Amino acid sequence: MLISHRKKFIYTKTSKTAGTSVESYFEKFCMPEGEWEFSHGREEYISATGIIGFRGTNAASKEWRNHLSAAEIKNKIGASIWDNYFKFCVVRNPFDKLLSGFFFNKEKNEDQDTILQFRNWLKNGGRVMDRDRYVIGDNICMDYFIKYENLEEGINHVCKKLELPFEPSTIPKLKTGYRKKTIPINKFYDEESIQLVKSAYSFELNYFNYSMPEN
Repeated sequence: MLISHRKKFIYTKTSKTAGTSVESYFEKFCMPEGEWEFSHGREEYISATGIIGFRGTNAASKEWRNHLSAAEIKNKIGASIWDNYFKFCVVRNPFDKLLSGFFFNKEKNEDQDTILQFRNWLKNGGRVMDRDRYVIGDNICMDYFIKYENLEEGINHVCKKLELPFEPSTIPKLKTGYRKKTIPINKFYDEESIQLVKSAYSFELNYFNYSMPEN
């Protein structure tokens, strides 16, 4: 998560949405001009110019950490800053997001069919839930959503809104390569698993107009 007092924005970090890449792109504006250097991990950073949530192991021990909920951030910084800063995050099609979460976290069993492993994982409660990063109570609390499927376009929109330079070549590509994309997304799902996703993610599917990808 990011809070920039320099540029008056708040970024809440969702899961399996290129969140670290987007966080890394915008975190330089939470530091004094010229201080930022790229780092995959990040110590908790607090200054007069902004706040960067800790990225690393044992994040729960940190006051400011990368996956804080929107409500936690609002409570920590107060309603005045929260209400007056531009707030954004990244969202992703739940059907694709769940596959990403499965491959990122699962213990590989090369002797079992991957599609069957995924379906069993989903049927046994496997989920990637992060609605608390963009909803407080029952209300959407973001000003803008970057869609993972149009990442550069969304980042460009935020940059224009905040009058920041847009440099797409500097957007880092982090945490990739966990899933081989030789199998189309829709091949992983059967009717039962589709219904599980529709039940758990009905809000996202309706609000962001997502559906099962065709390939």
